[in-house]
Formats: sequence, C-alpha cells, structure tokens
Amino acid sequence: MIPIFMYHEIADVPRNLDPLGLAIPLTQFEQQMSYLSRNAYHCLSLPEVLRYLQKGDRLPARSFVITFDDGYQDVYTQACPILEKYGFTATIFLVAGGMGTSSNWWGKAGERSALLLTWTEARDLAKRGFILGSHTLNHPRLSTQDDQSAFEEIRNSKILLQDRLEMQVDFLSYPYSDTDNRVERLVESAGYLAACAGNSGPWSIFHLWRVPCLRGDTTQSFALKASGWYNKRTALRESTLGLFLRQNVRAFRRRVINRHPRHSIVLNHDLD
Repeated sequence: MIPIFMYHEIADVPRNLDPLGLAIPLTQFEQQMSYLSRNAYHCLSLPEVLRYLQKGDRLPARSFVITFDDGYQDVYTQACPILEKYGFTATIFLVAGGMGTSSNWWGKAGERSALLLTWTEARDLAKRGFILGSHTLNHPRLSTQDDQSAFEEIRNSKILLQDRLEMQVDFLSYPYSDTDNRVERLVESAGYLAACAGNSGPWSIFHLWRVPCLRGDTTQSFALKASGWYNKRTALRESTLGLFLRQNVRAFRRRVINRHPRHSIVLNHDLD
C-alpha cells in the first residue's frame, strides 16, 4: 500500500506552541525530500493513485504521495520550492472559509495560529501543477456534527473552492483525521472522488490511510515510513486479529488495574 505522507506546517515553531510536533523545520523537510530523491522513490499525485486503485492495477514500487493539511502559507513559501527542486508534487487541503486569514480552530488559535494561503497563492500553486483539495469550510470535527451541518461543511467548501479557484476539487481531508461511516457517506454524496483520513479505521477510497510526518521523526524512522513499514503496521493493527488483540490487552489492563491500582500509571499508557 502506497505511503501517503501527511504534513502540516513547514516552519520552525517552538515546542510550547506545537505540542503535537506537527510543524517540521525547513531543513528537516528538505532532508526528507532529498532522501526520497537519492533513493529513487517516485512521487505520484493523488489523482494518479486513484486511477491505479480504480483500475485495480499494482502501484509502482517505491512510490509515495505527499499531502499537506490546513493550507498554511509556509507550504507556498517554503515547501513547494523544495518539492519543485526535486520534481515532486503534492496535494494541499485548504480550509476554504479561512483563506487569506490565520488559523482559528482548536489547537491552532491565538498564539498558536499561523497564516493561511491566500486565493492568489492557491491559484498560483494550481497553475504550477499542485493538486488542491478541501479541508472543509471551517475545520470542525465532522463526526460530532449533525448530518446537515457536516454536509454543509463538506459540500460548501467544495463549491467555494471550485468557484474561487476555477477548477475541479475532487479530494477532501478530514480535519483532525476525524471521520466515521456516516461522514464518509456524506463526502461521497457531495461529489468527491476520494478522501484522506489518518492512520486508523478501515481503509477505503473515502478513508485513505496516511503516514503522519512529525518533528520527532529521525532519518531512520522516516526511511521506515517511506518503505511502507508504517502502512503494514497499520494494516496489522486494524485487521481482525489486531482488533482482537487490542480488545484483550485492554481487558487485561482493566483487570490488573482493578486488582492492583498502584500499577495503573504504567498500564494506562496507550500501546495502540
């Protein structure tokens, strides 16, 4: 299964403003792209991958996809010149209602906010061959919304992006990687061709697994992610056997904690 890398900001953000490590310094990002290029990895676009999947064809060996969530301005100023340097492309998922402003959603508001792409910058990226997709209208947790509210976030972002960018928008990425079967049906009914999620849940065209790229990645861990190891781990974890094992581990933890409360700190660590 092809690694679909999930990036966010390409910026040197202090750790206290980025506790999840989603922002990657420019030097680290270039090292990762250089590694892929030196080791003869082949960058595919999301539309290319979708065509392979729809035909049932085998994807090329040592291939990968790059995606960016949120549509930060540093993707335009920092990441895309490096991608073009190495002949790579990417899909950038835009928060349609926030274009040209700063992020204002949970975890990225106030002192943690960052500038988002303007419409002019987004149109320029499209002209340069980058794929633009939707990250909804306002970046909500879709699974917590009722059908009408979720559908409006999904559909209206597509309509707005297509109108302002004068191009077709076929792909969506779920904010916070938060989705469920109901949300995925809404995405399909809104006319999208595919959607990107996180690294959990059942894989499908509307729940494409992605590999998170984080500040804490080392050269070795990134190499493992590029090799496909991360997707194999995800597939095992989400398999029937993996789910069975997780359920039994959780049950074992609960039994031990109930009998020996002093061990709760150790056993409560999430090993999933």
